[in-house]
Amino acid sequence: MASFSLLPAELVEYIVSYLPQHDIYAVCQINKGLLKLAIPFLYRHVDLFIPPSNKLPRIDRFCLAIINSTRKANNIKSIRLGLSPNGDVSVGQRWLPPDKNFDDQVMFWKAMTVLGDETLVATGDYLRDAISMREYSAYAALILLVLPNLSQLDVADYKSVTFHHLHTILRNLDPETAWNKRYPSRILLSRLSTIKRLSLMFDSRTGVAYQGDSSRMTLDHFLNIPSIETLELSHLKWPAGLQHINTAHPHLANPIVDRSRATNITTLVFRHSGAFTPALPSLLQCMPKLRSFTYEFFFPGPLPPSHHHQMLSLDAWSDHLRRFSSTLQVLVLSAEYCDTSAYFFQQPRISEMLMGYLDLTPFTALHTLEVPFPFLTGDVDFSITKEIYPLLPPNLQHLTLRPDLSHAHLPFPLDDSILPHGLTFAESKDMAQYRMNARMDVSYMFQAALSLLDLATTTTSFRSLSVWQPADPGLSWFDGQIQDFATTCRNKNVTGRLLEPMLLRWKNGAEHWDLVREITLFESEKRFWRGEGRLGQVLGLGCQFHVDALCKGRVTAIRRPDTARHGMNRLC
Repeated sequence: MASFSLLPAELVEYIVSYLPQHDIYAVCQINKGLLKLAIPFLYRHVDLFIPPSNKLPRIDRFCLAIINSTRKANNIKSIRLGLSPNGDVSVGQRWLPPDKNFDDQVMFWKAMTVLGDETLVATGDYLRDAISMREYSAYAALILLVLPNLSQLDVADYKSVTFHHLHTILRNLDPETAWNKRYPSRILLSRLSTIKRLSLMFDSRTGVAYQGDSSRMTLDHFLNIPSIETLELSHLKWPAGLQHINTAHPHLANPIVDRSRATNITTLVFRHSGAFTPALPSLLQCMPKLRSFTYEFFFPGPLPPSHHHQMLSLDAWSDHLRRFSSTLQVLVLSAEYCDTSAYFFQQPRISEMLMGYLDLTPFTALHTLEVPFPFLTGDVDFSITKEIYPLLPPNLQHLTLRPDLSHAHLPFPLDDSILPHGLTFAESKDMAQYRMNARMDVSYMFQAALSLLDLATTTTSFRSLSVWQPADPGLSWFDGQIQDFATTCRNKNVTGRLLEPMLLRWKNGAEHWDLVREITLFESEKRFWRGEGRLGQVLGLGCQFHVDALCKGRVTAIRRPDTARHGMNRLC
């Protein structure tokens, strides 16, 4: 096999472009030729997250490097700042330990030059003192002032305490605040205007939800960034100790934004978030141009009875989204209600907590829709005898159906060898019954997909129907069902696709939680998508239960053929 040094530079660049940051760093250490080739990629997508070990990344060295090298600074397209979702990562101010091999005086004076040229930062601003004290947050704020071509910013910060200086910079961008009499320079506004995508309280590498109360995160400061087009956030989480709170909806009290203002945001994505709340319209009012909306409902159960009444009211969602009936083009909704401390066959059912179904008939611009079956049928019991009368948008082109909230949603191949005494007879019986119910729900979803296909094709604009398969490969459609679905799609001149989530099929939740295999049936085409699908819809939704099971080693490890040869079968 040829070594890296013997391969054409174009091929090496192509390979390096797919590597994560730590692997690119390893490539840089092979020889000087590869160092020169890989450095631009090393500084393209920068990860400065604080890992579970709480060991701070060398943000000081990175900061000095981009101040010294305009070329490196120009090359940075995305950066991740903040805390890992691991529960062991502590919240609060951080200071880098002293390093005798790093010249803090040089760093300080170069930082003073940068701050001296920026009109937004006062001469006596304590950001200067924080840099001299090697505070992590101060370096993060300085980085934001320097980068000229940043397109994506990821920040994870509980209650704004870890990145106080970063929040201060963003807060002071608002000229309407009474305490701020300073204005940003044109250069700073130009630099911040390159940021098009903003992600808050979401770890795009692992997909693991943040624990604790993230609903107190400050969003107003980030909306001061002038040209954001895509906003992704996790919000309205269930706070710890919910069972001890007697108010009906304690997590709904705080507004998402304190001051409404028009923004350029066209894509809004909610990850691992709770029920709709009166606080949400304050954010929706800031997005008159919204074209794509994704909401991942995540309810860590079991919830107390006080929260059971219309926790998921689809009628209310239809009403509140109606303000976008003439602009919304893509709507993606998913739902997950689970207890990660219980077996998959002991999971709570959402039952009466889901009310109504979606009425999308006023949404004339909506052409792409992805929802769980009950959101269209109103039948959370997946009863095969119930008639289906969906209220679909009039110009629907692409419909994707999800198995969320069914018995087939949460099962996985349980590795009972990790259990001290195995399953009891009663537990084994419950698991067998649950799997039988899951297979019945799969049969229902097959029949419902055919019924929805008949109803959707009454409009001439309809083009494709995609159906998500359960995460457990043992619950996929039978060959006969796949053939019948393909034949029906062909007869109606509609593209039929099956979507297979790979997190349990390849047994690596850390890498494959948002990877999907798309199978186009009568065209015999297979294609993989990660992060976003063919139609731009967000991937990796509704998988927290399985990601948690993978990370805890509960899933039976089955080596896939190609990984067996390369030794890539790793669990997160």
